[in-house]
Amino acid sequence: MKILVNNQLIEYQDEGSGKILLLLHGWGMSLETFNLLANHLSKKFRVIRFDFPGFGQSPKPSDDWLVSDYAKLTRDLLEKLKINQVFAVIGHSFGGRVIIKGISLNYLKPNKVVLISSAGIKPKQNFKKTVYKTVAKIGKFTTSIPILNKIQPTLKNKLYKSAGNTDYLHANQMKKIFLNITNEDLLPEVSKISQHSLLIWGSDDTITSPSDAILILKSLQNGNLILIPDAGHLVYIDKPNQVSAELDAFLS
Repeated sequence: MKILVNNQLIEYQDEGSGKILLLLHGWGMSLETFNLLANHLSKKFRVIRFDFPGFGQSPKPSDDWLVSDYAKLTRDLLEKLKINQVFAVIGHSFGGRVIIKGISLNYLKPNKVVLISSAGIKPKQNFKKTVYKTVAKIGKFTTSIPILNKIQPTLKNKLYKSAGNTDYLHANQMKKIFLNITNEDLLPEVSKISQHSLLIWGSDDTITSPSDAILILKSLQNGNLILIPDAGHLVYIDKPNQVSAELDAFLS
């Protein structure tokens, strides 16, 4: 489905009924990467997910956005859908950035927060080297995800195209936005999250390392960390049953 929010065309899905969960995807991904998880969660909740501008079927924004712009868009989308209260926000990687920023700006006011392999911690090493290193790793980890072989071919092709194509991250149309976003350190803003929060991380994550999870956990007012063995950055795809079980327990 499509909806116009502040003159920005947004592709979204609205499934299930009950308390509302908002799923926010990672950089280079789309709402479709949550298909397995959304199918499970929508049996007990109303699940909202959408393509961030510049990803999936939502066109690139006309300006070079910051994380705050994506957070504002998220707030305005919920208002357009006449959603006054979200029970929980669940964000993977870049989606985690948007959650942290959104809560710190008072744009998002969920009851609970789930950060899955969240980005937001700016590395101490040379930034330019970090960008290229991250891009290279994204290309590698997407080629070794067993569960992708079980996903319908169309979705699998889109996952590889969006997450594994390093040219996409270097593309001129999103390069400035990518640099704007990754150059912002959100750790100081994590402490503003007062909601009960759950961190879910893969032990083998080389994109947002478990050490990032520890830093976020220490800054949270009320948080818990679940470290899942033998899983990488896409932990919810590597270990879908374990992640679903952790979410069921946390959201109950």
